[in-house]
Amino acid sequence: MQNKNLPSSQTPSESPSWGGARSGAGRKSKPHGKSYTFQSTPEVDAFLSTYQGNKTEFINRAILTLAGMSLLD
Repeated sequence: MQNKNLPSSQTPSESPSWGGARSGAGRKSKPHGKSYTFQSTPEVDAFLSTYQGNKTEFINRAILTLAGMSLLD
């Protein structure tokens, strides 16, 4: 069966690179930080569900504030 996306003079081994892994493709990773998963309490869930700002930034600031540190340390 012939691939209808290729011109008739082109064989599958000569086909252009469509799809698949490519350099520079995909979401760029952040140079720092680690992803954590946790179970929130119903109260925390209710707050975060209505919070309009950046939730990651808020959680990081809350943890550092509780620990007595700042984001600039």
